[in-house]
Amino acid sequence: MINNSEELIINAVSKICRETIYSVLGESAGKALLFFLEKDFGRDPFEVLWESPRTLYSGMEKILGAGTKILINILVDGINKESNLNMSPELFLELMRNGDQRSTEEIRLFLRKVAESSIIAHGMSDT
Repeated sequence: MINNSEELIINAVSKICRETIYSVLGESAGKALLFFLEKDFGRDPFEVLWESPRTLYSGMEKILGAGTKILINILVDGINKESNLNMSPELFLELMRNGDQRSTEEIRLFLRKVAESSIIAHGMSDT
């Protein structure tokens, strides 16, 4: 179950990721990807990223195949630039694929930093 502080983090990360996905794939294709992910999971794909990164990775792979790695690399690069962070896209991919608790916690730590950066840069009302 996701609590209020986690929801704030997920919303901030979702905003940055959606903007990056739309800029890479175009808004229509980006919305289609997110629609199919949400349909497959029955909930917001960014909640799935928070709770089970490996599940999100597998869902993306079903839709995008090998393009999943490329899109995640681009997403992490975009997040790094937007948030002034330096997560290695290769490490992030490895953490997503591992699916163990340590990897999930490391991803959550990164997502918290992304949210903090977004809230500082844009204020809470924009997240």
